[in-house]
Amino acid sequence: MVRLTYGWRKRIVSKKGKYEVQRFTCIPVETNDNGQYQLKVDQQGNAKIHIWRTGKHTKGKYQRPGQLMLTENNLMAVIIAAEPMAFKDRHSETPLQRFLTTFVDDAVLQQGLKLLK
Repeated sequence: MVRLTYGWRKRIVSKKGKYEVQRFTCIPVETNDNGQYQLKVDQQGNAKIHIWRTGKHTKGKYQRPGQLMLTENNLMAVIIAAEPMAFKDRHSETPLQRFLTTFVDDAVLQQGLKLLK
């Protein structure tokens, strides 16, 4: 605990509410006619990269790139890259809802990694 002094008032600020925050670079996915996951593309044929982060109430565990996640708007996306994020910077990104236990094929992951570079 840290004791902060503001004039005549003293307030105790706890680190109890802190949690590990990770930043994820993701691309939305959809299923094709065969039920396989593919990158979701716009009318010009481009897939868009988005950033999400873990939140206090995010369900599941991150395992590795290629894992699927669900956003708070129930949009499914594939995780292309993950990196740690400072707790104080967490409000700059949107939190995700949950990690899924499903993974995309390596070909889809490689296609996403090419877009990242």
